[in-house]
Amino acid sequence: MLSVFLTVLPVFLILGAGYFLGRVRYLPDEVADALNAYALKIGVPCLLFMAMYNLDFGKAFQLPMLASFYTGALTCFVLGIVLSRVFWKRRPGEGVAVGFCAVFSNTVLIGIPIVQLAFGSDALTPAFGIIAFHASTLYTIGMTTMEFSKQGGRGLGETLRAAFFAVIANPLMIGILLGIAFNLSGLNLFAPLEQALDMVRVTAIPVSLIGIGIVLTRYKISSEFTETLMVSALSLGLHPLIAFVLSYYVFGLDLIYVQVAVTIAAMPPGMNVYIFANLYQRALGLSASVLVIANILSVFTITGWLLFLQSL
Repeated sequence: MLSVFLTVLPVFLILGAGYFLGRVRYLPDEVADALNAYALKIGVPCLLFMAMYNLDFGKAFQLPMLASFYTGALTCFVLGIVLSRVFWKRRPGEGVAVGFCAVFSNTVLIGIPIVQLAFGSDALTPAFGIIAFHASTLYTIGMTTMEFSKQGGRGLGETLRAAFFAVIANPLMIGILLGIAFNLSGLNLFAPLEQALDMVRVTAIPVSLIGIGIVLTRYKISSEFTETLMVSALSLGLHPLIAFVLSYYVFGLDLIYVQVAVTIAAMPPGMNVYIFANLYQRALGLSASVLVIANILSVFTITGWLLFLQSL
């Protein structure tokens, strides 16, 4: 138990350090915006570019593994909408924002380091297979559903076009698509350029974790505590449970694919849930509350899932 907890601890120590340094104002609040801008526009795109550039697509894109992960994700999305509408009497657009909180896990900034620490560098190959589709798939579904939930929303064609261009302009997707293009083309990067990208790549996750830690000081636990726990249960519990049942019992995948699918599914919601809520001005208080509570709870739930996976 202790060894598993120590596996995830470095990630949350950096996250906690960012929170503490922001809380005591050693790093002012505005520093978070600069760190996150660097991470999301430069560091993480370089990380994803290099990952896709070096990726073995045959090992990464295992359809049963992807089906296990995304079936769990979409189930949580739908349940988040339905439960928020039925029990918390949310309006349609607010329900979609709640569902998005339950579906969009932090696969890159927390998922990648935990997968690597727990299962080794070889596990990153299937992890990047999931990540390659993550933002594009879930943002498109979330934005399309939100547009249809809005009274007087746009038609299907216009909605899909808006979602497509919003996703394709995302720096993370640009990094992924460029990496895939270079990989498939067989082109080799100029050696000094590759070394430069590697230097930037290794800064992405620690800078991001510090930035996220500072950002968390901006948000307070809202009065929507029971709904926050519901979303956290879907994200941290139900999603990895569905991924496990499908990957292990239904598809009978090799253990490494089961471990990766479940671990990535067990990640807490990331900043994208608040960005999505802010974009549509729906359920902002809840999304902020989920960011704080789910990330705290995930220290223990991720430890539990890793302990379970290592016992298989």
